[in-house]
Amino acid sequence: MKHFKRTALASVINLALFGIPDAHADTEALERRIRELESRLEKLDRAGALSAKPAAAAPEVEKLSRKVNTLERKLELQDEVTTGALQKLPVFDAGADGFKITSSDKKHQVRIRGAAQTDGRFYVEDNGFKGTDKFQLKQARIWIEGYFFKDIYYKIMPDFAAGSNILPDAYLDYAYHPAVNLLVGKFKPSISLERLQGDSDGTFLERAFPTYLASNRDVGIQIHGAFAKPGFKAETVAGPIDTKNTFTYQIGVTNGSGDDGSPNNDSPDTDDNKEVNGRLFAHPFHHTGYSWLEGLGLGVAGSFGNPDKQALKAQATPLGRSTYLDYTKVNTGFAAPTSDGATYRIYPQAYWFAGPFGAIGEYVVSSQHLVSGKTDIQQKNTAWQILASYVLTGEDNSFAGVKPIRNFDPLKGNWGALQLAARYSELDVDDATFKIIDPNQSASKAKAWTVGANWYLNSNAVIRADYENVSFDGGAARGRDLANEQVFATRFQLAF
Repeated sequence: MKHFKRTALASVINLALFGIPDAHADTEALERRIRELESRLEKLDRAGALSAKPAAAAPEVEKLSRKVNTLERKLELQDEVTTGALQKLPVFDAGADGFKITSSDKKHQVRIRGAAQTDGRFYVEDNGFKGTDKFQLKQARIWIEGYFFKDIYYKIMPDFAAGSNILPDAYLDYAYHPAVNLLVGKFKPSISLERLQGDSDGTFLERAFPTYLASNRDVGIQIHGAFAKPGFKAETVAGPIDTKNTFTYQIGVTNGSGDDGSPNNDSPDTDDNKEVNGRLFAHPFHHTGYSWLEGLGLGVAGSFGNPDKQALKAQATPLGRSTYLDYTKVNTGFAAPTSDGATYRIYPQAYWFAGPFGAIGEYVVSSQHLVSGKTDIQQKNTAWQILASYVLTGEDNSFAGVKPIRNFDPLKGNWGALQLAARYSELDVDDATFKIIDPNQSASKAKAWTVGANWYLNSNAVIRADYENVSFDGGAARGRDLANEQVFATRFQLAF
């Protein structure tokens, strides 16, 4: 009878084993079955059923133990496979910096970003320019950036709000080593300091006069790099500007798009001549311990080229964007001039950020050879600006904008960050220009003073308000001055 019971119990155990799923079955089911078998073995031992006839029972126990061990090993292998698969899954991240997908080994990344700007512009007194008060979708951009194999960075940024230039940036940057990187595609030439500032990071709605004597965007190639102070390590920074390292340089060759010019999409170059541009910039007090001087940056940039009958873009006021120098308004007997021959630009530049204080200064000499029929002149325009800002709520000021300590949340008594700013800027047109251009329709000098306030709701959203007054020398009939342009403008901006 006891033998029958032992046989029956062994049969039950074997039948249970035959019913266990394959190693690829659900892990929880395998673990549960193993626990059941181990529990039955313990019960058999306690009851003494197996010890009555050890010779007969031993093979059954050994067989059962082998099967349990086999199942446990299969379970371990399955866990190893599952763990390995999980380790290869990409990492998804979403937050204030956009949406990112990063490979598990951190060698590849895709980041989705965006920016939207809606402006309101209102002309005060409207004496001479007769500007139209309007609301305007200034910017609507979604762009993709990131890197592959750690070193190959990319950026593709279309703008859906612009009437032209609907692909501002599209480039690759092979940033293998901080000292030497290779940038190719369409990007901002490294010339004007304020132009190199992010399009969503500026202190005012629009940039000052010196910016408009440099190209906006261009297509070409650039070598750039950075060096750190002895004892420190330089960071790899992709793109046309680097504000992180002690010493940086950029040397580029582009098609040459002229003052404030930018090729639309993939528009081809019109001649074989190319423009060479370069920039040196340093933070002499990096890592010195003088915190109030570590944010001081000094540099110089420039370019030279030899365009062939390149069209000239009209110059407009910074905020109101009203034309005050129009190269199509010529004296009797002249045709609209073109830039044909040697050109150069020189851009001394600096900024200084210390705690809540910030300042930017820039000067430019821009020379180009203008030709109209049989008349030619060497035009040399100059411009400069000085800008100062202060964050009243105590946050750090920076070239990349302001990040509030406490985000806007009025129910909790948090109001974000408030920044006040003022700027003065001038552009002086070379007198030789008016041998060709009608002085009764274009001004010889423009002077602008601007005040503004920026309310940072959080690191992504900001409300801006600017007032600008521009005065002119000449530009009106019978040698009189154009009437002052006075503009009040606001902007709501979201950038991530």
